[in-house]
Amino acid sequence: MVLGIFGAGGLGREVEIIANKINKIEHKWSEIIFIDDDSSITDVYGTTCMSLADAIKLNSLDLEVVVAVGEPATRQLLFDKLDSLGVKHATLIHPGVYIDHSTTIGKGSVLCEGVTITTHVTLEDNVYVHPHAIVGHDIHIGKHSMIGAGAVLGGHNTIGSMVYMGSLSGTKEELTIGDNVIISAGAIVFRDAEPGYILVGNPARPVRKNEGEGVFHRNTAK
Repeated sequence: MVLGIFGAGGLGREVEIIANKINKIEHKWSEIIFIDDDSSITDVYGTTCMSLADAIKLNSLDLEVVVAVGEPATRQLLFDKLDSLGVKHATLIHPGVYIDHSTTIGKGSVLCEGVTITTHVTLEDNVYVHPHAIVGHDIHIGKHSMIGAGAVLGGHNTIGSMVYMGSLSGTKEELTIGDNVIISAGAIVFRDAEPGYILVGNPARPVRKNEGEGVFHRNTAK
């Protein structure tokens, strides 16, 4: 089996570290490659990089791919593109993650080193949890969401789809965070958040609508 890391930027390089850690223990993949449709990128520090079309052509059914970009809207586009082409989604869980047996993890998700997932947690498809985040009990996280490094989610939270939680952000217990919400780095949320808002501060407050539905404002996936 070949693992394709879809995205040759900084996050992709971080995902490669996780993949190599997993591979040393489980020997899952005969090769790890990067996938990026920027034809000017042919390798990433010595690791082969090719277009998605070439990766599928060369590896046929012996390929699984994980999305490695940080923009939730782009994550959705790339995930759906893989689905439309019938490409298998890879799920990566760093060996240094604690996961309770009651946890459900959707396809294509990535859990980084030091993450703690407690009891009765559901992560839908294509969720990315950065290092040392803590996900409390009875939490549901929607598709394509990004949970930042060191973030802490209180119990009984419902987190929508395409939510971006910045590093060291947090939520109190029994909250609902709507779809397409951005929680800035260090912000602590004490109240429910309506869909499509950007929250900043401690206590977090909505400052404006997330009209472009983007964190980094460079959603160029096709």
